[in-house]
Formats: sequence, structure tokens, C-alpha cells
Amino acid sequence: MGWWDPYACVPLGQEVYGVGVMAPGNLGPFEKREGSGLDWLRAEEEVGNPDACVPAVSRRGLGAANMWLFVFLLLIPGSASTCRDPVTAPKELAAALGSCLYISCRYDLCQAGQDAQLRVLRWIHQPRYDKKKQDFMGRWLDEPRRIPGTNEGDCSLILPHIRADDAGTYGLRLVAYTSRRPQKELRWMHYVTVNVTDTPPAPHLWPDPAPLTQDQKITFGCWVPPACPEDTPTLTWEGPVTKTAGVHVGTWTPPETVTSPPVIGTLLAFEPLWYHDGTLLKCIFWGSDGKNVTQVSRQLQVNYAPRDVQVEMAPLTPIREGQEVTLRCRDSAKPPSYTYSWSLEGRILPHSTAQVHLPSIQATDGGSYRCRATNTVGTMESPSTTLEVYYAPRNVWVEVTPPSPVHEDQEVTLRCRDSSNPPPHNYTWSWEGRILPHSTAQVLLRPIKATGGGSYTCQATNLLGTAKSRPTTLEVYYPPRTAALEALTSLPALVGTRITLRCALGPAHPAPSSVQWLRNDRWEADTPSSTLSFDADPARAGTYRCNGRNAAGSALSPPLSVIVWYPPKAVRVLQIPRGPVVAGEGLVRLHCQIGAAEPPKFTVSWFKNGQELPVPDLDLLLPGPAPVDAAAYACQARNDAGVTRSPPVTLDVRFGPQGVELVPDPSRRVQEMTDVTLRCHADARPPPSDFEWFWEGRPLGRTPEGLWVLPAVGTHASGRYRCRVTNDIASAESSDVIVTVYYSTTTILRKTFLGLGVGLSILLVLGTLGCFLRRRWRRQVAADEEPVVEPSGTFFLRNKKVAHPPPIPDTWVSPPGHPGPQGAT
Repeated sequence: MGWWDPYACVPLGQEVYGVGVMAPGNLGPFEKREGSGLDWLRAEEEVGNPDACVPAVSRRGLGAANMWLFVFLLLIPGSASTCRDPVTAPKELAAALGSCLYISCRYDLCQAGQDAQLRVLRWIHQPRYDKKKQDFMGRWLDEPRRIPGTNEGDCSLILPHIRADDAGTYGLRLVAYTSRRPQKELRWMHYVTVNVTDTPPAPHLWPDPAPLTQDQKITFGCWVPPACPEDTPTLTWEGPVTKTAGVHVGTWTPPETVTSPPVIGTLLAFEPLWYHDGTLLKCIFWGSDGKNVTQVSRQLQVNYAPRDVQVEMAPLTPIREGQEVTLRCRDSAKPPSYTYSWSLEGRILPHSTAQVHLPSIQATDGGSYRCRATNTVGTMESPSTTLEVYYAPRNVWVEVTPPSPVHEDQEVTLRCRDSSNPPPHNYTWSWEGRILPHSTAQVLLRPIKATGGGSYTCQATNLLGTAKSRPTTLEVYYPPRTAALEALTSLPALVGTRITLRCALGPAHPAPSSVQWLRNDRWEADTPSSTLSFDADPARAGTYRCNGRNAAGSALSPPLSVIVWYPPKAVRVLQIPRGPVVAGEGLVRLHCQIGAAEPPKFTVSWFKNGQELPVPDLDLLLPGPAPVDAAAYACQARNDAGVTRSPPVTLDVRFGPQGVELVPDPSRRVQEMTDVTLRCHADARPPPSDFEWFWEGRPLGRTPEGLWVLPAVGTHASGRYRCRVTNDIASAESSDVIVTVYYSTTTILRKTFLGLGVGLSILLVLGTLGCFLRRRWRRQVAADEEPVVEPSGTFFLRNKKVAHPPPIPDTWVSPPGHPGPQGAT
């Protein structure tokens, strides 16, 4: 802000706060440039004409240069509105006669610049402008104390013991200059109007009157102009709000928008309540002597939410069904409530007015009503108000506790439930159509028996009527009374047959849904029916019970023994000692081992190669077993359920060769040039593994099998043949078998004729000696030779003393795979 305005038209009694800004009461009505300085003047001739307007510039006019000067001044630091007014002081004060008036004042040369110096600072009573002197004239008062070297300070004025002539205008003349241009003065005049009254002025209340809102904190301020230093006045508050909990009282400095400091102020902060509405709040100004100098009061206007909300009914409750009812929502609120809401038993109703009309009340309309009132401050709900509607009993029914079905011997409570108002005063009970001796709403059945089940009804009666319930069935559960187990098939049972057991249960409710079967007191099965069927098996034998079960309990039958007959099991023959035995050595015992059997009594039979033996014992003894004892043995056990034969066990009796026999093939007598096969037969175990062949006691050779071949034999192959058989046990030889090879017819004829010729020749030679030697020769032949006569008529002489083996012809043949006789090529 500047100290001047070149273009201002300043009305009388207004201020100039800078460029183009006018405010009343601070400066003269026009400004005038004089030489090197600026001055704010009051025109003498314009005093009393507040509408007078004199150009703020010289009457010589303002040229273009001054226009540019104005623009330049706007850019000068300090000319802007960052600085406050040069003088801060009240514009008008009031004082009582005889009192002390304190005019608070502060000056600040900020607008003049940092190098500004104060030249004149003086209060003038009734100032007037003298054009000749170009300055204000009047009664000069004491000059405020200035602090050298500062551009701001206190310019307050004290007027003690106010008289009537102290009233009027007081002006503070302020003249400053800058060190750069000391000849150019900057001038300011501030006016304060002092009114003198017979009574002291009342304190001021802040803020302006306005409605308060409940529970919203508000602060009131009370202030008076400052007193003289020797005075000690005080401000206090009175009124109901000052007694409110949480109220706060303290010193207060009003904001500059309210008044210029300094002042004496006090504040009162509190939260208004509904009952503060219409009460007075007083601010009392007390003098130094403790007397009430003056006071100011204000009636409080407090807006508050609805309170004392309640529901009113007309007519009063109780009300009979069908009557007309009006509900009203009463409340106290400021401002008045503008909307209402209703609820019945917590259920919102479609009503928004303070009054609800029910033309025909029904039982469903009875209950707890609430209304909620709402205004601009808040909302409040009423306590519940019960609308009681009288009506005859309805919806009558029987409640069973515990719920049906119940178990026998339980305690059962029957309650007659109904909807009625007033409650029924009498009840009537019936069971299966028969009236029961009960007249209360509750019937106790303790304990309940199966016979107590059935259909129950109750009848409720109140002042307005009677109603009867529908029949309610009480179902009583009880377990099976008895349980017995019986066999539908004969026992004992043969294995593999079908066994059927039946569980006979006594009366029960409900019927058992399943039967539990126990064998040897352990769970065996569950069946939906009362029978249990299974194949007779030893594993299923035992002591059986049945357990009939329903929702109420169970009944266990006495035990029943189920016996399953079966033939002996695991029948087998044990040989002691085990393995092969040698004939004639030690004792062999065959034991018949028999497993479980039911019934356990049985008989034993023995079989040899399928033929029964007359041995009834468990053991079959074979002392020194003979070869004939080697056979397949089995034992058989028989009981009343059947017979079981063991698998056969072969007794392996080992013995040396027996019955060795040599058999020539095709026969013992063969014609020369015939193939002769010698076969050696023997009975032995194990079978022979070696065959040795002999002719005339001389070994011919060995074969692993009992076969020796003589191919195309000649008469020289005749002789005694024998075989020796050997196995792991022993050896044995066959008897000698004489094989005779005779000539063929051709050979006989050839040899006959040749013999006859030779014989005749010899007879002739010997004829001479025959007689001499004949007798001797006959004796010799009779003694040494035995004639052998064949059926064919041929003969030959056999020397019994010396036997020479025939020459082995080239025609000997050995069995395939075996070497020929010794010496054969």
C-alpha cells in the first residue's frame, strides 16, 4: 500500500489505504501535492459534508508524466499491500463520565520504506486543517514516546477522568521522511471518535447471534476496550451454560476482523445441550472496585435432535381384534422433526408420518412398536410400546418334548401351544378320543410306556373363544421283548450242506431293521431279515447268538451250538523209517496220520495196491520186509460224516537178483546156422545194471542188459550156458542151460556117406585087429564114453572127463553196443 493515490476522489470521512483504496474515517477528504511531499488533508470548507469529493491531485491537473509516475510507484518495493496501515487504532470508542479511557494505538512505517524516519507523531483533540499553515490545528496532547532508530512503535493515548468536553474527535498526526529525500514529507492522519456517556458502554459479544447445535462445541467471546493502567476491571460469564460439565473459560483476544487490539477479552467454550435453548448467557463487566459496571446478555437458540420420543396409542391397549387404532409418534425437537419411521418387532413398516391409522386391528398387528423421529440435527428412536390385541385361540397344536418318536421309560412332556390373547385359562386333553383328567397347558408322562403311544389332542379356551388342535401322534419306541435262536435245518449238519438259522424276536417298535449274528460272542454278520443261511463248514461251527436291534435297543438270544460234521481231514501215511529199505533188514512201520474229524470217532483200514488188508490199527508193521512187501500203501479213516483215504505211499523194498533164468531164443535145440539170442531174466530192485555171460564156465562177456546174441551158430557152439546178474544189492547166477546145435539134413547125409566110406575102410583095416581088440575096445568105450542118441537118429560120443571148448568161429556176434567174446575177431 502506498501513502497516496494520485487519482483518488476521496469522500469526506474516508481513508486512503494505497492505490485507489478508500476507507472511512482515517484520512482527509482529498490529498494535495505540495512541493516535494504528499499530504492527506481535511478540507475546512468540506467539514460536515460527508459526500463532498475533491480531486486528490492538484487543481493544476495531472499530466502524462504523472501517469507514468503512478505506474512506476506501483512497482516500488513496499508500495504493494504486503505492509499494513501506518496506524492501527480503533475508530470509535465510548467512555463513561469519570472513567479512564485507553486508546490503544500502534504505528508502522513499512509503507514508507526501510529508510523512513518519523518526524511528527502527536495526538490532536478536535483537529482541523488550516490551509494557510497547511497543517492540522487543534488542542495538542502529549506526544507518544518514540524509540529512536525504529520504524514502528506504540502510540496509545490515556484519557483519565473523562469529562463531557473530552468527547469529540481525536487525530493522530504522523509525518515521516526518507533519508534519500528528507525534504519530501509523507503524512498520515488517523481519527478516533470518542463518545462520552453517563453510563459506561456495555461489553461486546462475539459472534453474532445464530442458532447453536446440540453437542457441537461453540466458543463465545466478550470484550471491552482496554482500561487505564491503574484500573483492574474484569469480565465474567453467568448463565446455565456456565454450569455445564466440560465448560472452559479463559482470556481471549478478538480477531482483527472483530476489533483492533488491545482489548480486555474473555472466552467461554462449551457444548450446548437441549435444555440450554432459550436460556440467557450474560457477560458482566466488573469495575476495579468490584461493582457491576455493565453487562450484555443473549438468549441462546439451541437446535437439538429429537428427544422424549414415544409412541402413543388411542384407544389404550388392550384392544380387541377388529377395532380401530391410531398410533402417534410424540417427540421434542428443534427444529421440528420432518420425517418419521415406524417398526413392528424390528420389522420396518411403510409409514413416514407422525401418525399411523389402523382401521381394523388384527392379531398380527399386535406387538412392540417403535417410531424414529428425524430432524436436521439428528434422529432418535422411541422405546418400544406394546400394542396388545385380544383374540380367541387359534393355531392350536400339541408340542411333544422330546420330539416323537420317544423311547420307552423316557419322560415326555406334552404342551398345548396356541396363539391367543389373553392366554387360555382352561385346557382339555384327549387321547385316542378319550378325555384325560388334565386341564393345564402341560401334561407330564413319566415314564412313558408303549401303551402310552397314540393320538393326542388339546383344546384351548380363553375369554373370547375356544379352539382345538389337530391330532398329534406320540410314537413310543421299545426294543424287542424277547429273542430266541432256532435251527431250520437239522443239526449237526454235514459239511457242504446248507444251514439256516432263524432269530425269533418278540414284539418291538419299530420292527428291527437288522439282526446281528454273533459266533462265539464275536460279530459274524448282519442281515436285514431274521434268518441266516450259510454252507456247513467247520470254520463256521461254534456257538451262535442273534441280537435283534431297533432304534430303541436290542435283545440277545440264548446261545445255540452249531456243529458241522465232516470226514477226517489230512489223512496220510507216514513211513518209518523213510526212504528205500533193503529186504530182510529191520522193521518198517507205516503210520496212518489223521487230522481233525467231526465226530472225532473213526475207524482205520489199510490198502496194499488197492486191496484192503485186514489191519484195523493206525500202524502197519512189516518186520524184515520181503520183496513182495514193495507196494503202494494207503490208509482210510471213516467216521459218521464220511470216509477219507490217504494218497498212496509206495514202499520201496530193495533186494538182490532173484529167480535168475537163462532163456535161449528160439529154443535150446537149434539147427546149425541159426541166430541164437540168450536172454537173462531176473527179479531185482533196483534193476540189474550188469549181466555177465558164461559158456562152459568160461566168461563170454558183459552187457548192461540181459541179452546176448550167437549169430549163425555151428555145432561147436553147443554147450552149457549161464548168466550172472548184478545190482546195487547183490549178484546171482542162473542155472546152466544146455544149448544143442544139430546138423542140418544136408550135412547129415554128406557126413553119413563120408562116414560110411571111411568106416568101411577103417573096418577093413581094423577088421584084422577087430577081433583082437574088439572086446577090449568095447570095455573101454563103455567106461569112457556115453553114447548120445538124438531123436533124429544121429548120435555122437560125449567125453565126460575132459571137455575141450569148441573153437570160436568167425560167426560170433555180440549184442549191439557190446564187445564180442574174449578172443573173437
